[in-house]
Amino acid sequence: MARLPVSAVAPATGGWGALGALVGLGLGWFFQMDAWISWTLLMVFAAAPMWICDWSARAVRPSGLVAPPRQSLMGVAVITLLLMGSMQLQLAWGGEKGAGVSSLVLPALFACVALALTALASPGFLSSTIPACGRFVLALLRGNRPGNEEVVAFMGWIVKAVFLPLMIAWSFSWVAGASEVWHGRNWVAIFATALGLLYAIDTAFATVGYMSTSERIDGQIRSVDRTWLGWLSALACYPPLSVLVLDTWLVYKTGLDWQSWFSDGSMVAWVWGGAILLLTAIYTWATVVFGPRFSNLTHRGIITSGPYRWGKHPAYLCKNLSWWLIFVPFLGNETTLDAVLHCLALLGVNAIYAIRAWTEERHLRSDPEYRAYAEWIAQNGWLAKARQLLLGRAIAGRGHDGA
Repeated sequence: MARLPVSAVAPATGGWGALGALVGLGLGWFFQMDAWISWTLLMVFAAAPMWICDWSARAVRPSGLVAPPRQSLMGVAVITLLLMGSMQLQLAWGGEKGAGVSSLVLPALFACVALALTALASPGFLSSTIPACGRFVLALLRGNRPGNEEVVAFMGWIVKAVFLPLMIAWSFSWVAGASEVWHGRNWVAIFATALGLLYAIDTAFATVGYMSTSERIDGQIRSVDRTWLGWLSALACYPPLSVLVLDTWLVYKTGLDWQSWFSDGSMVAWVWGGAILLLTAIYTWATVVFGPRFSNLTHRGIITSGPYRWGKHPAYLCKNLSWWLIFVPFLGNETTLDAVLHCLALLGVNAIYAIRAWTEERHLRSDPEYRAYAEWIAQNGWLAKARQLLLGRAIAGRGHDGA
């Protein structure tokens, strides 16, 4: 009999973070604060309770070993180059979705300078991954092969350099956008505001996740996917690569979304919009249950609570289903061929997420906890329950026919 492993993040951790996020958003909303202040409140009120929960439950004492300043300074230099290079790629080729990182370049530089000063004055305060990055580069310069710890640290910082600026920019954009559309005070404004707040919480939790890789909360990166397919399938969903893949090749948006096809405030519109919000809420929930451990392409513990109790990829499933309801590629086309092509394009996007799911499973299967979880889902997940239900009905039907 398969067992369900205990989730690496306690459900209460994400729950307190979600409550804090709602409080932060509520304060900004009630006092009509500037978008940046509202966003800051969202981040602080979401992150603080999760850090407190995981610190008290899984606190790890530092080893006391301090890396030589040379390694730490080299690590800071590497991280600075990764961050600046990633943001320049977004600004050059990321289109509208990548342009939001422009306001983060100067703060990122200041943060890197602060890291360098800390490396000189108090290197013990730095994460162990920073000197490990330095050792990675120094080993390559000497013609040596870096160790596994150094490789994981270096690849982990690549992940953070790529995704953290985007998540910060997008979470702020969702907070600012939700505040603006609410002034319409009609059914469209209600829907858009609710959707924006869900995505604001989702991207805020993702931001916290990329910032929370400290061993003190057991949030360190255990491993990073080292396959080309894993990286390409993930990067294809984010700028700048998504500008080519999703905005040029797989164009599934017709220019008219679902709101264009239903009467304002009609029952059908409320039901359709409600279905979109439900799928998006489950998608956001799937991020929240990660607590401070969300990040792409990494293994930071196996999550088995929340929607992951019923399936291995609830976020991908709900996100992709919501796109079919939002963009309705089968409507708003001049010809049947256009409708078919738009549907095929969205199916292509769905296929990319299916590949992401497969590569993530392949990566995590090295952990016996994930193998146990996958076995439990195979027997108890929603697909297994659906198969059992259909099989039971089929057997009952054959028995009835035989009678």
